[in-house]
Amino acid sequence: MIEPSITSQHDWLQLADEWAYAYTKPATCGEIKSSPQDFKVKEQMDVCPCGDGEHIWLLVKKQQQNTERVAKQLARYAGVAYRDVGFSGLKDFFAVTEQWFSLWIPKGGQPEWADFTMSGVSILQTTRHTRKIKRGTHTANQFSIKVNRISASPHQLESRLLQIKEHGVPNYFGLQRFGRKLDNMRRASTLLENAAPPVSRKFKDRHLRGLLLSSARSWLFNSILSERIRQGNWQALWPGEPANLDGSASTFNANDEADLTERLNLLDIHPTAPLFGEVSDKDVADFIDLYHWEGEIVQPFQNLVDGLSKMRLKYQRRPLRMKVRNFEWQQNGNQLKLDFTLNKGQYATSVLREIVELPN
Repeated sequence: MIEPSITSQHDWLQLADEWAYAYTKPATCGEIKSSPQDFKVKEQMDVCPCGDGEHIWLLVKKQQQNTERVAKQLARYAGVAYRDVGFSGLKDFFAVTEQWFSLWIPKGGQPEWADFTMSGVSILQTTRHTRKIKRGTHTANQFSIKVNRISASPHQLESRLLQIKEHGVPNYFGLQRFGRKLDNMRRASTLLENAAPPVSRKFKDRHLRGLLLSSARSWLFNSILSERIRQGNWQALWPGEPANLDGSASTFNANDEADLTERLNLLDIHPTAPLFGEVSDKDVADFIDLYHWEGEIVQPFQNLVDGLSKMRLKYQRRPLRMKVRNFEWQQNGNQLKLDFTLNKGQYATSVLREIVELPN
């Protein structure tokens, strides 16, 4: 029998509650998602479908529906395999969202989409394109969120909102990444305690295994980000640190000679933290001191670090900050309306976390 590690015995909820705030923990209370209409998301794509090709593209509006469930229903209606349906990212369930789906239908006409019926789902636009939509194709998400029962006046909130607009917020993975009551972390720890092939093969559900590995990487990233906030250097670069170019996956190594202060202040580039995986000394040679410091921070979760390496995941870097673009707000009485745009892979709840304390 495999003895449980210290990691699997952590109180994950308590640890997550201790992650640091950039602008101190908000004293303002509020509620989100009182109704789906209070949380709206529109996917933004750089790709413009050309109107011709083997793939039908559908702009779909959904409310209280799961993205994957919608994809399966579209496949069933069109008579195609689920693998031939494409979408860029998962969107919130308890919300009103708009996103693109693609279906590979290379021959003949297309179904009568006006007759497609699914509760909470409507098709806003249909066109064709030469390519399938792949994961991560979209560039950003536009949010329109209403926070109800706000306990602060506009004057009390103004300073914090201006700080966020100018300096951004920590790029935490949202708590939804870790499952209900953060149970993904318990399961991820069990998976990774002995990540050699005999153990990993027990998780035959590839989707679930990928979800748990992503949860583990996200947890380690958040832990390092939290410590950099506590130490006051989450907006600065270590010598040689891989800096991220805003809005992209590109990084370059900062060095002592380069004066990058202005670009950092403009949120054009960002410091980074690791998404752990298999890594060599050569990969981290330019920032070895930072790499060792990060290892010390996540030492309490060493079985996650070791397991991710054994699973042969690629070591990557993710920006510590996110720029809250097109940020506007309006408060009427005890309701605060927020409009902003985030790059793909960034969480609106991490913006909200810096503004208002939400009920668990």
